[in-house]
Amino acid sequence: MAPGQLDPAVEPLRRANPKRFCDAKPGHLAVVAMAGRPWFMARVCEISRPPRSPIPKFARVLNIDNGDIERIPASGIVELIA
Repeated sequence: MAPGQLDPAVEPLRRANPKRFCDAKPGHLAVVAMAGRPWFMARVCEISRPPRSPIPKFARVLNIDNGDIERIPASGIVELIA
């Protein structure tokens, strides 16, 4: 996968609902995909909502594959499972 390329396996999910991350809440199981790395499953732990809108939202997620807690841009959440 090229450095700026989104994983082609999840591109249809992002196109179907590009603002899906707005519905994410702590506890949701989510598919996370960001440019330059493969997609992964994660449990949403926390969503930071800055007071000013031009600042992007961030999410703290628990990566199900390796157990790491990661801080990602909320727009990396492409689908919610539960």
